[in-house]
Amino acid sequence: MAVLLLGLCSVPAEPQDAVFREAFALYRAGSIAEARSILLKAVTSSSPSALDYTLLGSIDYQAGRLNDAEHYLRRALALMPALPGTRLTLANVLAAQGKNSEARAAFGKVLAADPRNVEALMALGRLQMERRRFSEAATLFERALKIAPADTDAAIELARVKNLQGQSEAALALLLNLKKIAPDDGNVLYALGALCLQMDLLKDATANLERAVQLQPENAKALYALASARVANRDFPQAITIYKKLLAGGPGNAQVNYALGATYFITSDYSDAKPCFERSVQLQPAQVESFYYLGLIAGDEGDTAKSIALLKKVIERQPDHARAHIALGLAYRSSGRLAEARDELETAVRLNSKSQKAHYQLGLILAALKQQRAAKTQLEIASRLRTESDDKVSWELATPDQAAKHATATPRK
Repeated sequence: MAVLLLGLCSVPAEPQDAVFREAFALYRAGSIAEARSILLKAVTSSSPSALDYTLLGSIDYQAGRLNDAEHYLRRALALMPALPGTRLTLANVLAAQGKNSEARAAFGKVLAADPRNVEALMALGRLQMERRRFSEAATLFERALKIAPADTDAAIELARVKNLQGQSEAALALLLNLKKIAPDDGNVLYALGALCLQMDLLKDATANLERAVQLQPENAKALYALASARVANRDFPQAITIYKKLLAGGPGNAQVNYALGATYFITSDYSDAKPCFERSVQLQPAQVESFYYLGLIAGDEGDTAKSIALLKKVIERQPDHARAHIALGLAYRSSGRLAEARDELETAVRLNSKSQKAHYQLGLILAALKQQRAAKTQLEIASRLRTESDDKVSWELATPDQAAKHATATPRK
């Protein structure tokens, strides 16, 4: 927006632009509604100017009236295609509307006219990341950094794309160097801490995230990452305190409600975990994981029928959820439905052949069904496997079509 305002200031005023100058002065003085009212009258006159349309479109963009903003900015460009900053603002409006193909084309035109436009390079890079065009995104961020070496956002985004390309060490090196340049930049410290957490560098993760939170106490992403680091360090009381703080500021966050419930679940505090999962489900009904843990809690409470219903819902939404198949198999076994239990555990073994729990429980079921040879095979496999991921709490609030990566921790039984 600053680029656009500078551009508008640099355009010579024609006599018919007196209305624009009045509106622009009001806009800069903070009288936005009054400026918009004047501009609306101007654009319905017999000779509206490109400047009128541009400023009106920019005001509507800032106010979130994206359809109107797009209309006015397009009208401005039709009258004056080279008006400084207008096409960049239009590109941002298109991106905000989710019209990514049109936005990419608009940013491309901006860069064709001004190859050193860092804002356009950054925005186009982010759009390429959404398409998983990581090489193109990296090139754009690198170009931005060459033009503006002190731009921490460009360096952070480049590190992010390197990490997504599987180059976590390169991403870490970038962020460590950036920290030397900007040691008290909360965004840099958050990005570095989050990457260290992903790489299981827990000491470094905790130190950087603690400092990020000190610098930006209301940075919800940094707080969430710090809570995840606390969980990874098995400092559950501190993690719970942070999650509660986040919910105090935004109780309608399904992910944080889920994470708090998962932390309670780890400590076997099912009575406190249950309402957290229930709130998470209310806020995001399409998810998977809260239903899974509610199914486990229902089984722990002795409500096998409810447990089965909830676990079946998980499997309907995510058929490859191996842990849900194990849990459903155990629920069937507890209700005497051994053949169905066997089917679920066989599916679990097929989905996760390294699950000691799945093999062991399948062996027990097969023995109960008098299939001794098959039972012996499964129990022998189980004896060779390590207890590892069977009972892990997943930190992703998974939906059938989307999953975000988070840390994991093993609950105590």
